Amino acid sequence: MCSNLLLRDVALTIISLLEARDVCSLGCCSCFWRDLCFSNCVWAHLFRRRWPHADVAQLNRSTCAASGETPLIPPEGWKALYIESHKKIAQETSFAIHEIDQGAPLNSLEVTRYLSAIKQLSTLSLGFEDVCLFLFRPKLSVVVNLIGLHYSILYLHIPPKEVFEVLTRCQVARRQVCLSWLKVGRWLHGFRLRDENYTRRISLEELTMSEEEPILAMLNRGAVHEVIRIQICSADSRMS
Repeated sequence: MCSNLLLRDVALTIISLLEARDVCSLGCCSCFWRDLCFSNCVWAHLFRRRWPHADVAQLNRSTCAASGETPLIPPEGWKALYIESHKKIAQETSFAIHEIDQGAPLNSLEVTRYLSAIKQLSTLSLGFEDVCLFLFRPKLSVVVNLIGLHYSILYLHIPPKEVFEVLTRCQVARRQVCLSWLKVGRWLHGFRLRDENYTRRISLEELTMSEEEPILAMLNRGAVHEVIRIQICSADSRMS
């Protein structure tokens, strides 16, 4: 009996290190693993890890509203709640990406629209796993990838090194954006000098490095103070 409990504890420790899809795969291996992998305690852990700030009571109400059933109360129904939450966020994120693409002809986006897109993502309460799944895909525009990077570092406060590792794993780290900004001309001896144009090509991996923090900080501030216009575009579209 004691050995069985020990085996179960070890198995649960292993499962706690896995992603949701790996847990599902492991659950298909045997009856032992199925009982553990599809248990409420496992999916409660997966849910809380992915959406640590989620209002579970509110999610339960919205999940069951269509059927008219009594809302689920955790820990019952965690797997169903996880799946429904994943579907909802996938749909909402897809709509947000479509809105970004619509507002970015030729993969070029003005900073006001760029910051508006990030604010929209924040209202969806995306976790870092959601960003990895939906915003770091190579088939998306590099501007969308950049928005995911910005949101992860400055909104979710994910360590830049961790973001870099995920960008590399998703094969988007070396994609480049071209930033153009206009600064108000300085005053010299009572005369205002001409406004200054700046252009910078930079990769997503470079933006995770500490020496490039001022670039992200500038994007986060937007067109304020001495910077009066910022344009973000794909480096490839800039070349064409």
